[in-house]
Amino acid sequence: MKTIVKTGKSTSAIIAEFMQENNVKMENFKFEVIDEGSKGFLSIFGNKPTKIKFSLPDIEEKIKEYSETVLKLMQINYGEVNIQNLAKDTYKIDINDVDEAGFLIGKEGKLLNSVQHLLNQMINKHEKRALKLKFDVDNYRDRRKNALLDKVKSISEKVKKRGKSITLEPLHSYHRRLVHQFVEKDKQVRTMTIGDGHMKRIVIMPMKKNNKRGPKSKTN
Repeated sequence: MKTIVKTGKSTSAIIAEFMQENNVKMENFKFEVIDEGSKGFLSIFGNKPTKIKFSLPDIEEKIKEYSETVLKLMQINYGEVNIQNLAKDTYKIDINDVDEAGFLIGKEGKLLNSVQHLLNQMINKHEKRALKLKFDVDNYRDRRKNALLDKVKSISEKVKKRGKSITLEPLHSYHRRLVHQFVEKDKQVRTMTIGDGHMKRIVIMPMKKNNKRGPKSKTN
């Protein structure tokens, strides 16, 4: 929580000035009158200004508030909303202990991605920021990533052993990129993307013996 102390002639004047300076409405901040001030002799000598302490929520608190609002509108029961600063202007929102987590995640994480997109649009528009928010439920994205890479590792071993290509199920661009980067570390196999549209497949193939690496597939 960010605190700001301001002084002035009157409570109303100080609040109005604070709202204009910070471009906020009354519902967006809290304030406490520290000193009501006083007028001196003949309103000239010994005047004491009014002093007010303002409290503004920081960006992590705002992200949490927006997230809780969306979850409430969706009638989602959950335990806690955790906000983690991953890098400059990049935050992870992890919702823990969600009832019917599968519903909020959706098939292949589609609803999860939709809520993430909505939160990014809402917060960046209202806060006039360029934040990157990653929305997750019970750490689903990391669990999905680890499960996918474990599967790719197993398939790569089969490809090397049998000398035959194996095609994966359709994947989103993010997961395809993970697979390409993972397989690229193994000099005995390579990847190729096939298909059209948003969901494409990756083929894991044995590396040709007379080819140092072979043409690298596109990672889109």
